[in-house]
Amino acid sequence: MLQCVRIVRLVRRQKKTIRRYTPAAIGNRFRDLAMSEGIPIDPMKVQKLVYFAHGWHLGFGKGPLSIDEVQAWRWGPVFPNLYHAVKIWGTGPIMEPIGGPEVHNGKSRLGKPNVPADMGYADRLTQRVWEVYGPMPTISLSQLTHEVDGPRDVIWKKAPGRHGLVIPDPLIRDYFAKKAKDNRANAGVA
Repeated sequence: MLQCVRIVRLVRRQKKTIRRYTPAAIGNRFRDLAMSEGIPIDPMKVQKLVYFAHGWHLGFGKGPLSIDEVQAWRWGPVFPNLYHAVKIWGTGPIMEPIGGPEVHNGKSRLGKPNVPADMGYADRLTQRVWEVYGPMPTISLSQLTHEVDGPRDVIWKKAPGRHGLVIPDPLIRDYFAKKAKDNRANAGVA
């Protein structure tokens, strides 16, 4: 719980909404952080980390971090474009930057997008998410995203086995906002 409070403190200092990124850009930031520590990162782990960054961003009232919608899949919340970009790695480590669309000045192009390390808030948020969730095994991250009454579970229960239903951002926002509130209360932070 204490580690989550560190995320709460980071966000409370920020007052403006930051720009949104492709899931590939956010995923590449996590890949860079993993590589800097010599830790392999597989496609499922990158999906979970991008989801947590997007969720905390929403939960702290900053709006969506990702420009893409999250879908409920059997193995948890998934950003489909990110899934297709990393599926070539199977269950092994992602060995190269994740390809995908980059958005510059409202125009999209293919490339190796990233959340720049000097982009202030977005970079600090991804670093905090990495500090909290990065050391965890992928299966543990998956279990967290399957929490009973969590966003993926709520959508999955509405249509069991139906692949690809969108998990609405307001549902994700409310879930993470409650987590933040609970974490502050448990840590004695007002």
